[in-house]
Amino acid sequence: MQSPTKKHKRSFNSRHPKFRQVSYFLLGLGIVIGILIPLPLFIFPKRILYFLGRKIGLLFVYPAIRKKIRLNLYYVYGDKMTEKRVAAIAKKVAANNIYFILDCYYLWLLHFSFNINKTIVNSINRFIPENSLKNGKGVFGVTAHYGCFEIIPVYFLDTGLVDVGGVIARSFPSPFLNWLNRKVRLIAGIPSFYDQAKDIFKALKSNGVLGFLPDLRAKKRLGVESTFFGKPTLTLPVHVRLASQLGSEIIPVFLNRHKRKPWEFTIIFYSAIAVQKKADAETIKLKVQEVNDVLEHHIRRFPSGWFWFNNKWKLW
Repeated sequence: MQSPTKKHKRSFNSRHPKFRQVSYFLLGLGIVIGILIPLPLFIFPKRILYFLGRKIGLLFVYPAIRKKIRLNLYYVYGDKMTEKRVAAIAKKVAANNIYFILDCYYLWLLHFSFNINKTIVNSINRFIPENSLKNGKGVFGVTAHYGCFEIIPVYFLDTGLVDVGGVIARSFPSPFLNWLNRKVRLIAGIPSFYDQAKDIFKALKSNGVLGFLPDLRAKKRLGVESTFFGKPTLTLPVHVRLASQLGSEIIPVFLNRHKRKPWEFTIIFYSAIAVQKKADAETIKLKVQEVNDVLEHHIRRFPSGWFWFNNKWKLW
């Protein structure tokens, strides 16, 4: 297996910033066209659409991601992983990717008919964010690329937990794609924050909730050393640093998709993680790891919900 510490040749995209902007613009344009074409299919009931989505995932997505998932699974589980288990998880991940696209259609393009109470039909430990919000300092809701994570900030707003919410987003090389990303989230009333520290502080000081996904591998200059599934990686510390400045708590949260009705979810909250004010570098590192450990715990329990094809450990 390829060593995660081996140096990799930079891709053509990363070596040519102008070309990268053009390629991402074309990607965004392709996404828009791709989104509009299947819209007529949404006259069909959800049961039919999600059934078709699973078939599409197995036919087209599964072959494309299976090798990457296999590399990651064998890397973190070693001899405990089997080819049968790899195939089972990869097939579920492939189906979940198409389910995610369908979820976003209902959330963004068909938002006029979106009902949070018919989408998230069960909640576990809802008292955790309710108690944290009593402090009046806002909350960081952290999750992974798991389930339809885009629904989580909508849940906080639509169920009346908070009046202010948003997500800290990663920017794309293309301004067009960033604009598109912001616009579709705003359909559901969710603003995206990139490097807007002033707006982030304002939202938290208004006792709002900000979503953040720290599960992807961070760039060397931005990340802190940490582990995930016991393997070394780099993690962005944005959520911990900001929580330390304002005294906000960090709450890990996940959406678990239901098997028989994949358009329905259970939302699960884990215990709040407090960060002392003006924490030093070592404390920030420890808290980043504490959040990682909770994310890992959930993914170990329900592995097929996570997007296992991410290059978390630099295996390719």
